[in-house]
Amino acid sequence: MQSQHDLKCAETWASSQSDVSAAQLPGLSVWVYSKVFGAGDAGGDVHYISVCPSCIVSRVALADVSGHGRAVESMGTKLRELMQKYLAELDQAHLMSDLNEAVRQELDGVHYATMVAIGFHGRRGLLVMTNAGHPPPLWYRANRGDWEWLEPEPQPPEPRSRIRGTPLGLLPNISYPRMIVKLKPGDLIVMYSDGISEATNGDGQELGRDRLMTLARALRSAAAETFGLQLVDAINQFRGDRTPDDDETIIVLQCV
Repeated sequence: MQSQHDLKCAETWASSQSDVSAAQLPGLSVWVYSKVFGAGDAGGDVHYISVCPSCIVSRVALADVSGHGRAVESMGTKLRELMQKYLAELDQAHLMSDLNEAVRQELDGVHYATMVAIGFHGRRGLLVMTNAGHPPPLWYRANRGDWEWLEPEPQPPEPRSRIRGTPLGLLPNISYPRMIVKLKPGDLIVMYSDGISEATNGDGQELGRDRLMTLARALRSAAAETFGLQLVDAINQFRGDRTPDDDETIIVLQCV
């Protein structure tokens, strides 16, 4: 059964449990599918949605924490604290930097997390994406009728002192560059964890980026919920009888 979350100003919603949910944000419709691997109630995928006190800036974040248990709980608590601290900021640079240091200092030095965070300015239609080693989102551009990856153009390698975009908790003083795009009505953004992109079928073949893009292009680009349900069905068909071996999360955003 799907639950509905209508977030109010200055409200944050977070979960690391199996769930199918929908939410309405300023200028965005959001649909979330989360399935925990194994017998536990909470998995390593953690997703967060927030709205600033002025109901202008919304943020959606998806983190994949290595392992389960205490590491995920600690990461979840700290992420929620920092999302509240930077609730009104469209840019995620400070959020990601602070979170990187928090993971390094508060966890046991073994766990780390990948994370993609999206800030959206409801009045301007501006989307700011920051990525810390997470699989890149897909972007459906309604005016073009086609899909592309939401990721910056490749940059030349940088010296170790200026490493950018690495997963949270691995190295100190990491910078997290941003990518800014302007969404049009009908555009879709699809965030997902590596349990989706690394799904395997009965022959041991991995879905991978290319097949995931092919699946997206073959589906009807409708409302967030409709597209999300289609994508889950398509991935299950690819997998066949193969049992998932990782947490799975899909978040679909639609500009309205």
